[in-house]
Amino acid sequence: MPLRHEPDTSVADWIVEADVPREVLSLQGPPGYEAYVTVHLDGQDADPYRSDPDLVALVTRLAAAHTATPDDALFALWDGWGELDEGDARLLGVDVGYRVFPRLFRPHPRPATPPAFAPSVLSATRLDLGGTRSYLLFRGRLDQVGDWGARPLAPQWPRQLPGASLTWPRDRAWFIAADVEPSWFTVAGSRELIDTLRSRTDLVTGSTGYGRPKEC
Repeated sequence: MPLRHEPDTSVADWIVEADVPREVLSLQGPPGYEAYVTVHLDGQDADPYRSDPDLVALVTRLAAAHTATPDDALFALWDGWGELDEGDARLLGVDVGYRVFPRLFRPHPRPATPPAFAPSVLSATRLDLGGTRSYLLFRGRLDQVGDWGARPLAPQWPRQLPGASLTWPRDRAWFIAADVEPSWFTVAGSRELIDTLRSRTDLVTGSTGYGRPKEC
């Protein structure tokens, strides 16, 4: 079962109302945790072909052992991703509108792809951090990370969406902020969780001080 859309954005009021600049929230999450660490998206010797969503999902699963509510978590999906919208299909990286047979001189229309979610989801109230940082909110178990339940591009062609930009369990034991531009993301939580992440040889971690966004 995929994650389900959460229409009640008041569950994120504690983030929106944090007394820090909005751009810091999207980069580092809310203040008040014991420790913060950055996890780099590149320079991974263990698996150089691992995608960014895979890495965020791995850290999310590791963090699941450090919350009392692993079956109830919130996932915020940035609403600026082009993959959410209706548009032209490109399957297997091939422009299916290309005129395969030169003798046919009229262009072939590209098949339209449906938007990723139903209109009720795409028109719902956003978790809004100001500027260009607003998000659709989803809810579910931590082991469902990345399973957005998006519509396929076409029959038998699943749609691949980016990972969550903000993730936290209901008990707020930790927080993951994976903004859309930097080459790293931030995990905030207990010192035990942060030490666990630092000890992993398959993760490249760095120090961060809350309120000072780390340079890319």
